Amino acid sequence: MSDDSSSDGLTSFLFYTLFVYPSCSWILKPGRFPRKTAILYAIGFLACLAFFKTGFEIAEKPPNHYCVLGVTRSSTAMEIKKSYKRLSLELHPDKNKSPDAADQFSHLKSSYDVLMDLENRVVYNKFGSEGVKNNKSTFDETAMLLEMGIFYGTWAMLSFVLTLGKSGTIARTWIYTGMIVMLLVEITLMTQEDPLPEWFFPRTTEFEWVWLLHLLFPAFMNGCRCLGGFLYVDVDGEVRKLLGELKESHRDVLLVLRDVQIGVQSLSAR
Repeated sequence: MSDDSSSDGLTSFLFYTLFVYPSCSWILKPGRFPRKTAILYAIGFLACLAFFKTGFEIAEKPPNHYCVLGVTRSSTAMEIKKSYKRLSLELHPDKNKSPDAADQFSHLKSSYDVLMDLENRVVYNKFGSEGVKNNKSTFDETAMLLEMGIFYGTWAMLSFVLTLGKSGTIARTWIYTGMIVMLLVEITLMTQEDPLPEWFFPRTTEFEWVWLLHLLFPAFMNGCRCLGGFLYVDVDGEVRKLLGELKESHRDVLLVLRDVQIGVQSLSAR
């Protein structure tokens, strides 16, 4: 993944860990709300924040080459060329009076050049603009898997540290299960040719789906931490507490029986 993706992931991690997690913990504090209500409030809070933050991140990103040209992943070279000719007439600085007309036309030309080159087009779908600039190859699976290993290894260690202790057992299980599913999806997107159906968000590339998965993972991780800790039941502690109560009740029974025995002995002595 690119440096921008790493930066986005770090920003999301800090946002969800330093702000969202404490807020959810406040909502889920025992006694603040009824159990089911607290869970619903926490899930709703997480979902709303993730939705708006992700929407803001997506809106901040410039349109991809397919959106710029108004074509789809399955468009042919003829369709791309036809769209480019039409848009170049509209966006040419001689006809486009916008202050950034030159930039718009340059972006259009750059998008056309990438999508008309079959090899660059495949690289762009898998690695984005940075991949094209750095001349990445889709055949270098070793480097690709190494990048995935670094990403998932880093998050696995962070997740383990953040879920230390018995109360983090459930959360850790959920997080690692989600990571395995996410890894399988990413491997499928990055290694298979045209893994997405033509009708499924036809202008969104595999690179953008992977970027979205990485962006949402901190929200998923901290949601698991909050809900897992809330739902965790310390069985050993509960058993010890029950045994203590039984011991106390047994002691009370013995005291009552001793009093009865003393009473009987007193009556017999008379």
